[in-house]
Amino acid sequence: MKKILTPHSAAGASLAFFLACLAPQSQSQSASPATSQAAERQVALAIVQRKIAAKPPTIRVRQHEKISLVWTSDEIVNIHLHGYDQLLIVKPGETVSMRIDASVPGRFPVSAHGYGAAAEDKGKQHKHQHMAPLMYLEVLPQ
Repeated sequence: MKKILTPHSAAGASLAFFLACLAPQSQSQSASPATSQAAERQVALAIVQRKIAAKPPTIRVRQHEKISLVWTSDEIVNIHLHGYDQLLIVKPGETVSMRIDASVPGRFPVSAHGYGAAAEDKGKQHKHQHMAPLMYLEVLPQ
């Protein structure tokens, strides 16, 4: 015997399937903030005299790992994480976090694109200077 789906039963089946697909996601999204914060790795980085003090040449993470690069600097600096296109300004006496969900595997340079007054012009045209990267972020595939 052939089973005939009416528009109402097909819509109901589709809705049930859709809700079943959402259920696991909503459970993972409802995790407490403390749980999601614990999963984020933090790395403190201090720029002194235009170089990273106690320089880590490369920070390695696994794909989909959450990481926060926590920056301080002895002068104003414009920092750019290439590949993820994250750009931020760090001012002396401030601590600024660059949060990354490492979804794209690869090796990405972190560069300074201006110190002092040049860093304050972050809204202006972004130019790449021929400076050595401060460090690298390597995202290893799962």
